[in-house]
Amino acid sequence: MPETPEPIPNDDERSIADAEHLFRDDDRSKAPPAPRVPSAGFGESGYAMEEQEPPSGAGAAPTADTERELSPLPSAQARPGTARTGAATVDQVWSRGAEWGLNLAVLAIAALLVAYLVYRTLSNGEFSLAFLFLMGGAALLLVLSYPIIITMERPVRVTPEQAVKDYYAALSHHFPHYRRMWLLLSSAGRKSMSFSTYQGFKNYWKSRLAQLRGDRAGSLTPLVFQVNDFKSEKSAGLTTIDAKFSVAVFLRGKLNQGAIDSIRVNAGLVKGPDRMWYLNKGTLPGGGSLSSND
Repeated sequence: MPETPEPIPNDDERSIADAEHLFRDDDRSKAPPAPRVPSAGFGESGYAMEEQEPPSGAGAAPTADTERELSPLPSAQARPGTARTGAATVDQVWSRGAEWGLNLAVLAIAALLVAYLVYRTLSNGEFSLAFLFLMGGAALLLVLSYPIIITMERPVRVTPEQAVKDYYAALSHHFPHYRRMWLLLSSAGRKSMSFSTYQGFKNYWKSRLAQLRGDRAGSLTPLVFQVNDFKSEKSAGLTTIDAKFSVAVFLRGKLNQGAIDSIRVNAGLVKGPDRMWYLNKGTLPGGGSLSSND
């Protein structure tokens, strides 16, 4: 029996088949986009999340994006100024007790001794001697009170410039108040090539003052220290800062004759637990120099 030939599609059916064939090709050519795979999560490890494209096929050469290395994020943003002064800290803040404690103890002992001598002489009827002890004792107590009298004003160092001025103001007396100066220094300011103890600090400044006077004045002539041209960043929000300033040195009573020396200084300062500023440099460079070293 002869086979029945298949009917030949007409033009409309051929068009539909051709169109379906085209659609099938388009569907096969369109592969779904590969998901982006995160390379790392952002969590306790402190690593930043980066998205990477998976390799297009086995053995495909990695791209720059796929080989991007992760680097740990910094744990905290560094505060401005914290890298300037290194390990400078304030181990002992200024206080009235620390500044006057020894002077008050000496005054108390001297007052008790004078009172005892006056009492004994009065008990023996030696009124003239008792009067002499009283007058002499009053003069002695006045001399011993000198360090307290010259430091009645509190050193309020809300700004770095105030801290520098208070430090050098303590030198501008017949007998400089070395104890206040020592208390206005940070841990870095209390150690240098010239001293590392309070006694060494006192010896340094006695020698430095004699050097500044030279043959222009006697050892009892006080020097006046004036801080000029202070320059630094704005200290608001900072805990450490670098400053530049000049220190003009005058002879007391001869200010109109001009400065006997003018010294440029670079010094760092650090804010203490009491929110006041302390110097990281307790020395004064040679005359006319610009130095941050001893």
